[in-house]
Amino acid sequence: MRLHREADLLADPTPVPEPERFFGPAYSAAIQSGTPSKVTTALIRMAPHTRGHWHRHADGQVIHVVAGSGYVGRRDAEPLEITAGDTVWIEPGEEHWHGASEAGLAQIAFSLGAITWLEPSR
Repeated sequence: MRLHREADLLADPTPVPEPERFFGPAYSAAIQSGTPSKVTTALIRMAPHTRGHWHRHADGQVIHVVAGSGYVGRRDAEPLEITAGDTVWIEPGEEHWHGASEAGLAQIAFSLGAITWLEPSR
């Protein structure tokens, strides 16, 4: 068992593992990690207007917004606006992106299965 304090996760200055997959600064505080075919959990922080590339998760993804606000986009649909307290379930294989509004975004991401990165979302 390991306790993670929100303040510590939010203060972690570690860049995301693949910064080239984001437009703007993004930081990742690992909560739990496993093999790519399992579950990875991290608190991801995005500076204002930072946005990730299109991607999909083999077995889906859960995003829980801790602070700030932003958007989750999916193919051929208007982006969903998300804010602190919201939780989003993204279906297995669903192509999507997530990004911060002008307020910035802090989200806990539960990534299930392998991630396939796609083209830039802009």
